[in-house]
Amino acid sequence: MKVAHGVDTITLPMPWELETVNVHLVELGDSVSNAVSGGFMLVDSGIGTPESFDALAAALEERGIQWSNIRMLLLTHLHPDHIGLSWKLLELTGAKLLMHRTEVEYLNLVSREQLAPFFTTAMKNAGVPADMQSKMDHAMRDVRRQFRPHQPHWILEGGEIIPVRGGSLQAIWTPGHSPGHVCLYSPEHRYLISGDHILEFITPNIGWHPEKDMLAEYLSSLALLTPFDVDLVIPSHGGPFRDHRRRIRETTDHHAERCGEILKHISVEPLTANGLVERVWPRKLSAFHHHFAVFEILAHLEYMSRRGEIASEARNGGALYWSPSEARP
Repeated sequence: MKVAHGVDTITLPMPWELETVNVHLVELGDSVSNAVSGGFMLVDSGIGTPESFDALAAALEERGIQWSNIRMLLLTHLHPDHIGLSWKLLELTGAKLLMHRTEVEYLNLVSREQLAPFFTTAMKNAGVPADMQSKMDHAMRDVRRQFRPHQPHWILEGGEIIPVRGGSLQAIWTPGHSPGHVCLYSPEHRYLISGDHILEFITPNIGWHPEKDMLAEYLSSLALLTPFDVDLVIPSHGGPFRDHRRRIRETTDHHAERCGEILKHISVEPLTANGLVERVWPRKLSAFHHHFAVFEILAHLEYMSRRGEIASEARNGGALYWSPSEARP
């Protein structure tokens, strides 16, 4: 689907609840750093399944685009539905790889770990029972097998300009959903390739990382985009949409409401993060979704704790039980 000036979106299948993920084909301009010119830049790769690869290959063939015409591959972040085919595509295309420095470092960490990074620490803090930990680890094992280190040709810091047909794309570092998430903004045509940072009908998962306040980083990244003159948001899930400021407000409000819901539950009785998952999502979650729910609750608890709204005490082998802070007005 042609979505903006020089931009086609290709929707690929994936075997998860969201069912599809978008990758974006951008016509490049005449001069790009690192001696890449002409051809196309592919933004994200899709998940590493035969069905996803076949759908991408068919879409390119339909457009008359050869693998060698893909001159750049930019990965917005390292989640498997965005990065899974990247190693295969780099071999097929010889494209230059672009990633944010922080995401490269995080990918190297994920690739080294047999378990999800800091999984053991998170599960101890959250009070997840051992049998559920085992199920969660098993559910994520196939996902983690897709990760290998990358060595980008162009390491982004944020602020880089990529010449494209009829204008340019500015790389914007938007941490939160992942530490090195990147969006791309066209000042000439006023579109934003948003990755998973801004989605129209769902909110991206914000997961806990040690020694970080990921929810605060995410909310700051949302606020960063508010002044941008955006006519069209081109996301990784769902179709293009308008009024990014409205969606930023709605997403910010959602997280404020989630914090309020957490405070309501722990005002009744002290709870662990795992206990809060069972209150916030009263339906039984699969082990796969329970994993993301625990990390999201931990990120909200970190955010509220740093603002003095809540406090914790360790019980039952180190699990943290959360209550409203006595210092809270």
